[in-house]
Amino acid sequence: MTIRPTNLAVTTRVYTDMAESRTATIHLYRRFLRQVPGIIRLYQAEIPLAVGRSKLRQEFERQRYVTSLPVISILIAKGNMEYQETVNFWKQKAQLFKYFAQEEYPERYARKTFVDKFLEGTA
Repeated sequence: MTIRPTNLAVTTRVYTDMAESRTATIHLYRRFLRQVPGIIRLYQAEIPLAVGRSKLRQEFERQRYVTSLPVISILIAKGNMEYQETVNFWKQKAQLFKYFAQEEYPERYARKTFVDKFLEGTA
């Protein structure tokens, strides 16, 4: 199966209506959600399907309370670019796994107090 990048390309646009941007966001989310099994297979990721889908949901939820239409337009455009790069296998494995780094190495991302950092010599 050959993938033609132009089939996945979406024209960038500026949204002027909140309902329109909501529809575009849901459309992007569903496209990503349908491709999670294929992405896991393509990148040979040894993560469960549920973890991939929950991470996708988490990334969308991070931007949930953005209300500025120009910012929403940029986020949707970036999301479409991420989708095209990921599905076309234009990313390196490391670029994909940066989203899962917090789950893989929780000790690296654990919140440390000043004393902990001082004792480690990083403060």
